[in-house]
Amino acid sequence: MTGISNINVNSNIFSNAIKNNTTYKVKGNEKPDKKFEDVIKNAIGKVNDSIINSNEKIEALIKGEDVSMHDVMLSAQESQMSVQLMIEIRNKLYDAYQEINKVQL
Repeated sequence: MTGISNINVNSNIFSNAIKNNTTYKVKGNEKPDKKFEDVIKNAIGKVNDSIINSNEKIEALIKGEDVSMHDVMLSAQESQMSVQLMIEIRNKLYDAYQEINKVQL
């Protein structure tokens, strides 16, 4: 079970963006420091980087380079979990969008 503690899951991709809520507060005519769109693009970019890193390690293992199977498996699991998190957040955003569309004015 010592390998489990070494997993560097980047689950804070989305939580760090939302954590500093004061960054997104807008008073009067001020513009926010970051847009929601930028936060989502940044998170998707990090998930994509995780997938690319995993694929590179898999290719290196196949080519016979000095990469341990343990690192390859951890990297693959990390990228899989990142993608699953991204999909769940997308589903929640879509559900919220559907709820907003149901509101009658």
